[in-house]
Amino acid sequence: MIRVVIIDDEPKAITSLEWELQNSGKSVEIVGKFIEGELALKELINLQPDCIFLDIEMPGLDGFKFLGHFPNRNFEVIFVTAHAEHAIQAIRERAFDYLLKPVDRSDLESLLDRVNDNLLKESINLATGNSSVKREKIAINMDDQLILLDPDEVIYCESEGSYSYIHTMNGGKFLVSKRLKLLDNLFSKFRFYRIHHSFLINLEKVKSYEKSSGKVKLIDGISLPVSRLKKAGFTDSLK
Repeated sequence: MIRVVIIDDEPKAITSLEWELQNSGKSVEIVGKFIEGELALKELINLQPDCIFLDIEMPGLDGFKFLGHFPNRNFEVIFVTAHAEHAIQAIRERAFDYLLKPVDRSDLESLLDRVNDNLLKESINLATGNSSVKREKIAINMDDQLILLDPDEVIYCESEGSYSYIHTMNGGKFLVSKRLKLLDNLFSKFRFYRIHHSFLINLEKVKSYEKSSGKVKLIDGISLPVSRLKKAGFTDSLK
């Protein structure tokens, strides 16, 4: 059972998300609903949620300021907002995921599955006496900003000459001034594989691989080619 808290200054948005959660077919318990971040701060320690669906633009205490009160949090954060321009900041704040309003049901269901998988992994770690490992971030310069990127949020990287596009969950995409070879080096300690001179993919995001066509399908639905020279190494990496 996933314990959920919803924080949004729009009551209609809370009602809509609550309905989607309850009709998602997933095991979810909504333990708290708040229209003000200040009220949520007082109650959160007693509610002990597994994840929080958090609006960003709220009067008074906005979503980012709210998270500033939890430098070492023990819950996942899913930002829910109508403004796509907050995606990079959401990544910097170590958000588990990012949903745009109106919330797409398939995106929500996929997200809940991943939250549940994380909870199962944590319970196994506790049972075996292993502490949960903090997710390591990768620092990437973009314009005048230093972006702290969670590798688990990256689906694939795409070469664009001397630059590269990084494609993230929920359709996020941003351009960085690094060649794909440099990104390959940065992501080498994680489960990423260079399937083509133009593509570096997250192996955890692979949905299927069609050997006859040499195409790999990722969780966002996109199909990418695997070069002939990379096929053997790629299939081995999936095992």
